[in-house]
Amino acid sequence: MDDIRGLLAEYGQVHSDELPEQDRHRLLVDVVAALIRRTDPDMTVVHRAPDEPTAYFELAGRDYAITVTTAGGNEAAEAARAAVVARERDLGPGVRWVLVYARAAGQEIGDDVNAVLQAQGVCLDRDHLEAAVCGLTPLTDLIRAAFRPPRSPHTPLHDLLMHEPSEPAPTLTLAPRPAGTPSVQSRTPAGVELSVVLAGDSWPMRPSGMAWESAERALITTEAGVAEVDLQRGGARWRLPLPGVHGGAAVLPDGSVWVLCGPAVVRWHGGVLRAVGGGFEANASLLLGPDSSVWALSGSGATLGTGTGSTLALTRLDEQVGDQQRSALDFDAAVRSAAWLGERRFLLAAGGHSAVVDLSISTSAGTREDWMLTPVSYPGHLARSGGDTVLVAGRAGSGVGVELHALDTAGRTSEPVAEVELGDVLGLVQNPAGGPAYLLGELPTNDIKAVHPVLVKVTGHAAAASSAVPDPEPSSADAYAEVRRLARGVKKDYALEKFPLPDGEGGMGIVHEAVHKATGTVVAFKKPRSLRENLTARMQWEIKVAQKLGANCHVMPVLDFSPQAEWFVMPLAQSTAERLQPELQRDEAALRALVDAVASALADAHRRDYLHRDIKPANILLLDGRWVLGDWGIVRRPHGQTTNPKRTGTTIGTAEFGAPELSVDPHNATPASDIYSLGKVIGWLLTGLTPEVNVPLLPSGPWRGVVRRCTYHDSQQRPQTIADFLDMVEKETAPQIDLPAARGQQLLPAAHEGDPDAVRRLLTLAADHGDDYELYLDVLPSLDVGTAAPLLLEYPEQARTLVEAMTGHVRGDGTGWPHYNESKRAIAWLRGVARQAAEDEQWDLLEEAARGMCTWDEASNEFDQQNATQNWLRHLHGQAARILAGVLRDHPGSARFYHELARERTVDMAIRNAVNQSL
Repeated sequence: MDDIRGLLAEYGQVHSDELPEQDRHRLLVDVVAALIRRTDPDMTVVHRAPDEPTAYFELAGRDYAITVTTAGGNEAAEAARAAVVARERDLGPGVRWVLVYARAAGQEIGDDVNAVLQAQGVCLDRDHLEAAVCGLTPLTDLIRAAFRPPRSPHTPLHDLLMHEPSEPAPTLTLAPRPAGTPSVQSRTPAGVELSVVLAGDSWPMRPSGMAWESAERALITTEAGVAEVDLQRGGARWRLPLPGVHGGAAVLPDGSVWVLCGPAVVRWHGGVLRAVGGGFEANASLLLGPDSSVWALSGSGATLGTGTGSTLALTRLDEQVGDQQRSALDFDAAVRSAAWLGERRFLLAAGGHSAVVDLSISTSAGTREDWMLTPVSYPGHLARSGGDTVLVAGRAGSGVGVELHALDTAGRTSEPVAEVELGDVLGLVQNPAGGPAYLLGELPTNDIKAVHPVLVKVTGHAAAASSAVPDPEPSSADAYAEVRRLARGVKKDYALEKFPLPDGEGGMGIVHEAVHKATGTVVAFKKPRSLRENLTARMQWEIKVAQKLGANCHVMPVLDFSPQAEWFVMPLAQSTAERLQPELQRDEAALRALVDAVASALADAHRRDYLHRDIKPANILLLDGRWVLGDWGIVRRPHGQTTNPKRTGTTIGTAEFGAPELSVDPHNATPASDIYSLGKVIGWLLTGLTPEVNVPLLPSGPWRGVVRRCTYHDSQQRPQTIADFLDMVEKETAPQIDLPAARGQQLLPAAHEGDPDAVRRLLTLAADHGDDYELYLDVLPSLDVGTAAPLLLEYPEQARTLVEAMTGHVRGDGTGWPHYNESKRAIAWLRGVARQAAEDEQWDLLEEAARGMCTWDEASNEFDQQNATQNWLRHLHGQAARILAGVLRDHPGSARFYHELARERTVDMAIRNAVNQSL
């Protein structure tokens, strides 16, 4: 169905004010060409003139040519004449010609246009084109049907598709007198009454749904069309004889009937048939929503942890094809049906558990704690019975008979209404005014070739007595509640400021301040820089992810959006972390609130396997006193759901705040990538230093350890989950009574005994307190390097941090120069790290440790340590010797202490040369 939905979105842009007329015409030609290529992949488009392309294709051995015109009104006939003249000149003999009136519906094609086309070809109108775009029927089939004799220049869509069935409409007649009433055994609670009001003979066609039209009439759908049934007197007639329809119809107050036909949704009103939506799976169903809108439930959840990805969605339909507004739902269940509860709340009924989703807040159905038990095994039929109560009908859990329950979605409880000995449920409707409910069922018989229907009337059930309960008023605490309620995906609902916001121009989108005209609410209106595929696709995912995470108050919500992802509306934030950096640097409590908010947003995203990949101060916004994370445009979707991984490229996000792996393989990033960026943001907020690519910004104080561990180059050394990150933050920022050196001394005994956890904690403590002289010169050197070697070599970034800190203490503690014993301990410890790095061939760590050793050597001139270093240098060869030679050349004051090596022929030549140069 994705190809139909993609073509619908492309067709929707034809009606967009964002595109100039010439581009809209070109887009129409592309749409027509795509529709033809489904039948003839070799079709071609010839441009006789830039604004007059013609599509040529072959169909059943005949050559055809299509011209698309966007003319309408008084210009239609003139455009037809011009096209006829051009075609007479260009078309070869035997080529059939089709003129597509893309902007005119069937009833708008005048006699003057028909007269022009009388002898030249056929005309297809907007209704024909949209039927093909929605997947109702192939465009080539419509063209072939239009040329069938007796050929007319213009044949309306319904004349091509609708055929009166050879069979009469399925009949339901008044049930016989009690003596002959069909035997339907039932059991009901006190006060509830069931009666069989209509019964039918054997139907060769199985009904697939029922719809309420009025207290006198209901509509029943079969594969041959939609039939109207008189509930009072019985009898039936075809209302819409359209083959292929399925599911319950939706009847609007204007009398129009909407029903699914294949993957498309059609509207039948006033004798005109139109396709109004498409791209829906075979199990889709229609339901009425707020303001008499029509919605389609389609797809399925990713059930039982299969990892196949959810296709479950609720789509609001519009009479303008291409304006269907799809909300992808997050509910890991086999959803069978849905019912509207009020505002933008919907019940999703699934086998086992059901849930309520509020689309004004989120497209997620929440966690298992928010769900409710489904009272029937297969909840295929629902009927809203007023307020938050829904009637649910389905086969009994025992497999014998059917059950009807009243499900209280607010209390998450259900009450039985009836148990009826029927073979199956074929339909369920409820009088919206609080009257009776009608259950269309199948009598249990041995006749497998036909259906024996009965219509059961239900009265006295609690849901009916409650009448229609008014929907709750939007909370006054939510300033945007009314904008959400009135959202309909129409750009004209918003008045935009001419120029973007001062910081509203990003790499992919532009943000304007705007006013919601109906409420006067000031909002932010975001649109892509252009309508290129990459930008609209990313904006579409920004919308979807914001909807999925909408229940989290720290995710920037989406209030309204274009069906084609050409724009969306969000609240107007008051500031950003970027602007408020000076205040956040001074106020640790405010910084912690920001960190907790971003972590909350990321925890929800990561739980659904989404990665933000562009966390930076400008994307952390202050909204009505709380921090929210915005700009999810380059989010990494769960693996297996990315339609075009190459779209990401090899570099993504903002390099100064992005993890190193985002510039190499961003598609396979992990939550540790977002944690890196959050750590970099914290470092920038606390230091105010200009951020550089892959350079940590380490502040002083309790956050230093947090930033350091989050911004390791190696992603495996960072916290792997947000929970790990928050645990680390809590430990690092909690008030510490003991001095770092005292805590280190407490760990030394266990570390000396080889306890790896004590060694790890001691090394981490030292790395987090690089400025603590006492910890480095009294405690760390007491830890045997051989004991610490496995962890030093496993985490080379942390080891380099320790080496750099030890080297930095060469000038003393600020009150005096190091004591000679401290110098000896520092040199010995650094040489030990260098020796371990050389043996493990970790050349970067070797060089860093050797530089530290030589720095201390130059400053202290400790004879016994020089002897130990000289003995070690004698045994170095190959790459290790070359690295040490380079270090000695950079530290001639240390190299001259080893002048004896220059004359020893067994010493590596690189070291001898480096020592000799220092003399």
